[in-house]
Amino acid sequence: MEKFVPKFQGAPWPDGARVLHVYAVPNLQTDLPLARLVNECRDAMTPYPITPIGDDTLHCTIEMVADTTADKIAPEERDDLVAALHTHLAFTGPLEVTAGSPIANRAGAFLDLSPDERMVDLREHVRNAIREVRGPGALLHDGGRHHISLGYAWAEASSDALQTALRRISPSHVPVRFTALQLLDVQFQQVPRPGGELAWELTWEPVAAISLNNGSDDAQPSQPAH
Repeated sequence: MEKFVPKFQGAPWPDGARVLHVYAVPNLQTDLPLARLVNECRDAMTPYPITPIGDDTLHCTIEMVADTTADKIAPEERDDLVAALHTHLAFTGPLEVTAGSPIANRAGAFLDLSPDERMVDLREHVRNAIREVRGPGALLHDGGRHHISLGYAWAEASSDALQTALRRISPSHVPVRFTALQLLDVQFQQVPRPGGELAWELTWEPVAAISLNNGSDDAQPSQPAH
């Protein structure tokens, strides 16, 4: 593995910049099988130069609003985006997927999510909402396969050795249920690590929660899951 560097508009993320994202955020206080799997993965990552993602920022990225940074999106524009997300997700029920197996890669480690079909459909609803409000230029990456990131590498190490450790975890798959999506103001910034290295860490501020309960709830301000 090598040092993880987040990307924005196809280039390295400007240190400290904030960008709006739509995430699916699990709640480890209530989703105990996922909490157990995540904690076992963290134990396996301990010997490696990886900054684990905390309980309060564990997430699956659905989409990024990539036309500009969050500080340039006015409150009324955010309100328009929340309204569009609520409209496009109005008849979407809770998302039920399987998390696992854990996988080590060049950026750190993550939990694969499957099956793909429902998640791809959900992402397209979110993209349609963003296109409606921000235009097609707000969608600047393909998203890749959905996953829950477990930690970001801040130096080089053997991903093969980490993968061997992750494969020892059993059970390696757990069900996960998302009943809402979160619109979040996401920041990446570099923080010092031992030996003078710098590591990218993620924090966020909540903007709104958009229910996936068949449109039964209005979008409401939210707090990150703990």
